[in-house]
Amino acid sequence: MRRPVEASPRSAPTAGRVLRHLGLWLAALAALLIAAAGPIAGPDVGFDFLCLWPIGLVTWGAGLPVGFALSLACASASFAVGLLAHGAGEGMQAHLAVHLWNFAVQLGVFGSQSTLLAVLKERVVRERRLARTDELTGIANRRAFDEAADRELERARRQLRPLTLVYLDVDDFKRLNDLHGHSAGDEVLAVVGLTLRRGTRRLDTPARVGGDEFALLLPDTSLRAAAALLGRLRAHLGAALAERGWPTGLSIGSVTFQSPPASTAEMVALADAAMYQAKRSGKGAIHFEEVGEASSPRPLAAPMPA
Repeated sequence: MRRPVEASPRSAPTAGRVLRHLGLWLAALAALLIAAAGPIAGPDVGFDFLCLWPIGLVTWGAGLPVGFALSLACASASFAVGLLAHGAGEGMQAHLAVHLWNFAVQLGVFGSQSTLLAVLKERVVRERRLARTDELTGIANRRAFDEAADRELERARRQLRPLTLVYLDVDDFKRLNDLHGHSAGDEVLAVVGLTLRRGTRRLDTPARVGGDEFALLLPDTSLRAAAALLGRLRAHLGAALAERGWPTGLSIGSVTFQSPPASTAEMVALADAAMYQAKRSGKGAIHFEEVGEASSPRPLAAPMPA
């Protein structure tokens, strides 16, 4: 009997996304109405500053192009309404010059705010990304990995699907640094991170969790699938390292959980122990274990020599 497939979060708009889009449309409409109401109220009542809040909200939520387009629309609406309300009759040219000046000032103010908010949001997003990304390798850092592990563990409990956690350690990393310098060591780590990122699925989480230690979180992955993936990854990494003449490899420990463990800490401890078992078996080895209903590790495959 086939399992029902859960709807992807991207397959249908969520209630939160619909409300967000509705809020942005309402903010844009409010900005246009305020801009149009200003000239009607006359010069004694200032409405322009009230447009800044909805324009800022739209810019933050939809980006600079949309925010600047709304700024232009608000300035144009104010110009058109003002010209219709006060530009007719004698002195039309003088009124036109005033309204053009007001249009330019409003567009400058509204557009400047949109630009500043867009730059601020870009910096906030970048800082958030850096807080969750390892700068050297470009993959997740320890904080992001812990969050992903907690999330995938809960999902495995709900769906009763296998979950595999892999720990990888660079062999003789200190010796590599001593022989070739720390720049070579950094390059090795960067190559490992790039290979893990390119060789895995979007739903997987490769992460650097220590100096020369990496983790690979593989949701909905059986032991057989993990073995095939790790075999390919080790071959690609071995080729990349050998091409550069670096005398190192990876010791890999992989634990597949057929039933979810009690906690993320337990899951990490078992994967870390499997990785050290691989090191004891010979550098460059892969050690596989599977945790079943009894939540006890059981080796299912002999360590794979380099």
